[in-house]
Amino acid sequence: MGTCGKTGGQFARFFVVGAGATLVHYGVYMLLNCLFSLGEEDRLALSATYTAGYIVSFVGNYVASLKWTFRTSGSVQKGLGFIFSHAVNYGMHMGLLNLFLLLGLGRLMAACLGYCVPWLVQGFPALGKAESLVPFAVYVVVVPVNFLLVRFFLTRGDEKKA
Repeated sequence: MGTCGKTGGQFARFFVVGAGATLVHYGVYMLLNCLFSLGEEDRLALSATYTAGYIVSFVGNYVASLKWTFRTSGSVQKGLGFIFSHAVNYGMHMGLLNLFLLLGLGRLMAACLGYCVPWLVQGFPALGKAESLVPFAVYVVVVPVNFLLVRFFLTRGDEKKA
């Protein structure tokens, strides 16, 4: 299989694993926000709940990325590379989350959603809240960058073995 086909397959598997990790991350974030009745103005607390979700999703993501997405064996070097890539990824997540909250992107997204599909917001009131929508904007930016970082660290050296 050519490099293009191999990378495409890896990206497809990365997408499936990432979607699962993202759902876990977002689910923990929303659950904690609901439990603590957090709103857009609670930026520090939102950062903490976002971090908790990120940590929970990280562990399963590593195992699935290693064994299924990139189909490679683990090593200390690869594990450290994965941790490094996710440290960079986490920094991007937190920076963008707080920037987007500060800029009011979540309020804009909530207003657009409420205008375009009011029945959806009425059925799922969380979709009308800025802090509930901002993570989606963050994911759009960080997922492609994270794919490249994780792929680099988990497949580095595999070409020499082939």
